[in-house]
Order: sequence, then structure tokens, then C-alpha cells
Amino acid sequence: MNTTSGNLPWGGDGPEAGSLGLLESKNTIKLVIAAVTSMWLLNSYLYNHKDIRAPIVGYRNFWEPTFVLRLRYIQGAWAITTDGYKKFKDSMFTICRNDTNILMISNKYVQELRALPNAQLGATAGLVKNFLEDYTTTGIMLESDVHSRALKSRFPSNLETINGLMQEELDLAIKEELGHVNTQDWTPIVTYKLLSRIVARITARVQVGLPLCRNEELIHAFLEYTENIFMTIVVLRIFPSILHPVVAWLLPTSYGLHRNLRTGKRLIIPMVHERRRAQAEDPDYKKPSDMLQWIMDIADDDEGRPEKLAHRMMLLSFASLHMLAISMTQSLYDMCTYPEFIAPLREEMEESLDKDGNWGKSNLTKLWKLDSFMMESQRLSPPALISFNRIAKEPLTLSDGVHIPRGTHLAVAALPILMDPAVVPNPEDFDPMRAYRQRLEPGGGGRHQFTHTDKDHLQFGHGKYACPGRFFADNEIKIILSRLLLQYDFKFPEGKKRPVNFTLDENILPDMAAELMIRKRTDRKENDSVVF
Repeated sequence: MNTTSGNLPWGGDGPEAGSLGLLESKNTIKLVIAAVTSMWLLNSYLYNHKDIRAPIVGYRNFWEPTFVLRLRYIQGAWAITTDGYKKFKDSMFTICRNDTNILMISNKYVQELRALPNAQLGATAGLVKNFLEDYTTTGIMLESDVHSRALKSRFPSNLETINGLMQEELDLAIKEELGHVNTQDWTPIVTYKLLSRIVARITARVQVGLPLCRNEELIHAFLEYTENIFMTIVVLRIFPSILHPVVAWLLPTSYGLHRNLRTGKRLIIPMVHERRRAQAEDPDYKKPSDMLQWIMDIADDDEGRPEKLAHRMMLLSFASLHMLAISMTQSLYDMCTYPEFIAPLREEMEESLDKDGNWGKSNLTKLWKLDSFMMESQRLSPPALISFNRIAKEPLTLSDGVHIPRGTHLAVAALPILMDPAVVPNPEDFDPMRAYRQRLEPGGGGRHQFTHTDKDHLQFGHGKYACPGRFFADNEIKIILSRLLLQYDFKFPEGKKRPVNFTLDENILPDMAAELMIRKRTDRKENDSVVF
């Protein structure tokens, strides 16, 4: 069943200029006034477009100052980026964000750029620049890719073990976080908050293992660290980069994220020392199977310093919590908007469980309908408007002669591509079985999957530096959503409908304060519950 654009998660013209609590405060007005003043003075000094022949998009008229355009991008990125894509999708255009200019390239260039080494075209540099590395403790990612190497080399062979750990921790998380939910009453839950807690607990189990994963201080540090990094980025981007050192010094969230990092190090570093001591002294010592141990096993002397290992664990929690909680929140909102799809999803889940009621590696791959639903939900509500962020480390000349100067920040308009009728038929229809039908076609099995990347599907990047954690994320999302759908009913509160997405710069966010109603399923026998 296809549904019309009138029910899209952003209503009609694009995501709303929605709000987080911070953006509604009086302090924000002061920040904006200060930003406007500083932009007026610094705009022409900081940004020079002479080196790149790509039109700036988004001006309302000839007389609009560029600093106003930059401010409008904060909550108008959807319209600005889409306008640029429609006009220049086969060439290039420039969007002006408060802290930088971004060269938006056509996805026709993705294939030739995807394999360029970091020394020429910095994939990690593009990611870390977006995270404002000097103020969010994310700069350590530029020192080494040991976490990526560990995921690529160890995750596939440990997949069954990791799935088991996730299911075990999910079982406990559900019991403790939803133990008050019964079969009689509909209970309100703040969806994003609940899912963040569940993801944080499972992430901790996979990253550092027992017993530390159940330390509430660590869970709290994971959650706060994620929130503080994101809010620090949001506020700093209101200002030109030259003012970031001063503004960061004044931000409570900046102090908060450093406090969270210290907490994480205080808790994780002793575990690193204990594991190394046990390995050296006990010939029968069995290494844990978790992310921390995988990195310890392959790290060189510098990468393996305990404080750096702990730092990476905190950053991995930030990456995992943010993306997974948002993705699942969007999926649950869409399931409640289109409840007619819940029954076939549940049927597929029931049929895919093994004889013990568990999810093995092969069982999860059978969830084609859920995979399709997740893919369609992310197509219309992705975490960001743009992707494939890169920094040119040296001058580049593309195959058609286009020159990209050293230092250029470039990206691709990921969401507008998937709203292009030339790429996706009827793109404004929410069609959750779209990919499922495509996979049934001859030769369609590999391409139309949640984790697939190509020049049109860029939310996980593409090529050599595509997100290595997407397969872990895929498994975790499916395990959590399946458990929730098989055990609980969900609906919107009376008189409510799907919460509208909103944008902060290129980031697309669900309403994080919105509630769903939850109740234990009454159409399942007591002895027919799923065993994890």
C-alpha cells in the first residue's frame, strides 16, 4: 500500500524548524543576536568563493547578505539544499553554513572519488570537521582508524556471539525499562528516551562487556556524552569558526562532555589494566569478546594506551547511540502511522526465529520486510540531508576537468537524490515494501538492503570509507524492533499523529519529546513469548 505525500514525516515543504529545549530558550535569542553581529563583521573576511566556480544557492533576493543566508541554513537547510539539487544536480553548487562553505557535488563523481586515500581526500577529516573536533573531543579519530580495522576484521567472525550478547542484554533492559507495562493499560513512553536507554545498555555490553556494561554511571556517561557533543555542535555552528574558542569556553555542554569523558576513562582504564594483567599472569585466561578487546588485540603501542582506548569507547558510544536511537524512533513513528504493516512484519519475525526463539545470523537475514521498512523509513527520515563528507587534502582534478582546490569541504545531497523521481519512482509515497518487491526481482537481492551503499544511497557513505559499523547497527536495530513488536502494541496518544521531523543545519531529527502509548500484546499466549 502506498501513501501520499500528505503523510510524509515533514508534512509538505520539508522538515519543520522544530526545536530542542535549548533552541526555545531566551539564551538562544542572545546567541543569535551575537551571531548576527559577528557574521556581519567577519563574513567577508572568513569566506572566499573565488577558487571554486560553483553558485551559492539559497539567496532570497539579490540584496540578501550572505551572513543572513548562513543563519537561515540552521533551520532552512532542507529548502536550500533541495533548491540547489534541482538546479545543479549534474554539476556543483555551494551551500553556506555558519562555520564553513560546503561544495555540493553531483553523485556522478562518487564512483571516482570513493576509493581515493585519506591522504588525498579525507573521509575521516570530513566527518571530524562536521563534529568540530577541537571542541568535542572527536579529534582522536584523525590519529588512527583502529576502531574501523577492528570492526572490519573481528565483527564478521564474532557475529553469532555478539548477537547473543545483544539479545541477553536486551532481555534485561526490557525487563527493567518496561517492567511496569502490562496487558490491560496503555502506558505513555517518551520514545526516543526509552530507545536511547536500551541502545546505551546494549552498546555498553558489546563495547566493554560484563560487569562494567551494567554500571549505571557508565550508562549515564554514554547518554550525556552523546547529548553534550551534539548540543555543543549545534550552538557553535551558530557562530563563525573564529569565535568558537570563546563560545566553547562559555558553554555548559562543552564542560559537560569533558566531564563525561573523564568519567568514562575513570571506569574503563582500570579494566584495560586488569585484562592485560590477567593475560600476562593467567595461562588459562580467556579473552572477552567485545569491542574493547578487539581493539586491544590489534592496536599498536600508541593506539593501545589505556586512556586512548577508553576515549575511543566513549566516541563509539556517541556514534552508536545517536544514529540507532534516531533510526528506531523514526521507524516506530512510521509503524504507528501505518499500522496495517505491523501484522505482516510480525508474521515474518515469527517465521524467522529459530526453534529456541532466538535470532541467529541466518535468521536476521530472513527479515526482508523489516529491512525494507527500515530502508523506506530512513529514505524519508534520514539522519542528515547530506552525506559523503570529504576534505580535499590536496588539489584534485576530476575526470571531466573540474578542479577542486585543497582544503575544500565537499559533500553530496543524499536526501534530495532519494526524493528525485529519476532515482526513486513516486518518491513522495511512503511505500515500506518498496525494497522488498525489488529484492524479489531477478538480480535484486543484494542491492536493495538497509546496509547497501552506492552513488544513490549514501547515508552510510560509500566506498572504502563507508561506515564499517552499519552491519552491527543493522543487526541491533532488527533485534530491538523485533522484540518490541512481538511483545508490545504501540499507538499514538488519542488525537495525535506522527510527530513532525525538524532540521538543525543538515541534521534531521525526530521529535525527541514525543510520546507513544505502549501495552503488552493481548493476542499472544502467555507461554508463547519470545525467548532471548
